[in-house]
Amino acid sequence: MTRPLFHFTTTIVLLILMAFKPTSTSVEFLHTDWDSSKKRALSENKLYFVDFDASYCATCRKMDESTYMNEKLADYMDENVIALRVDVQDFDGVMWSQQYEVEALPTMLIFDVQGNLVKRLIGYQTASDLISEFKLIKAIEKTPSVTPQPIAADKPMAKPRSTYQSNTNKFSNGGFKSADLEEVLQPTGMGLYEISVNKQLSEGYGVQVGVFSAYKNVLEQAETFNRKYKKKTLIHIDEHNGSTVYKLILGVFNDKKTASNFRNDLRKDKTDGLIKDLRVMG
Repeated sequence: MTRPLFHFTTTIVLLILMAFKPTSTSVEFLHTDWDSSKKRALSENKLYFVDFDASYCATCRKMDESTYMNEKLADYMDENVIALRVDVQDFDGVMWSQQYEVEALPTMLIFDVQGNLVKRLIGYQTASDLISEFKLIKAIEKTPSVTPQPIAADKPMAKPRSTYQSNTNKFSNGGFKSADLEEVLQPTGMGLYEISVNKQLSEGYGVQVGVFSAYKNVLEQAETFNRKYKKKTLIHIDEHNGSTVYKLILGVFNDKKTASNFRNDLRKDKTDGLIKDLRVMG
């Protein structure tokens, strides 16, 4: 290669690299390590958002120019989210991308205020997409859990006030008007679920699609996934930082390749998960 041609080629390469160089954004990403950022999110009771990035990622640069320049998103994240950008080409980036099985860019992970991974996003996301995801996770976290109150054995339950007595004059030809039924049959509780509990053998592979701190939330998601994908749905009870968590796992596959194929099907629906060896979930 002649010297002029070499300089020309070098210039072209530099221009290409500059074109893909990350730009400053309205959304503020911390310039610290993973552990420090996550600890700050936990201490400030905020969501933890990780954006896996690389200088060669064209879609990442597109998000820099559009999504992360959105002032509404920037304001929301400033109040509710701690954000970290991880370069998969760095030493630490390689480690974290392997640990969380990042296979495509951009990949974004959202951890709840307890530090549990609850959402994985792959590909281009708009500002409204991210705000919707953040608000949904925070709404689920705010859902109150219901703790049954014990009933004293030596004290009878209070007799409920009868609606029928107060509506005696509303009987017509021995019947009861529909309006009265609405007064009597008021919905209660936070959902009704059919439960079938069977001990699952710790063998094969599954795809973990979420980690939840509230049992009600995992039941709701389990019902949704079970109806949509018709796969065996498992709940793995575990402990994280001294608290009980519930891991939602779809499918029981004989080998990792089959589980990976199902994971690819999930990705087509903009859902992702982690392939788990069920042998360690006894």
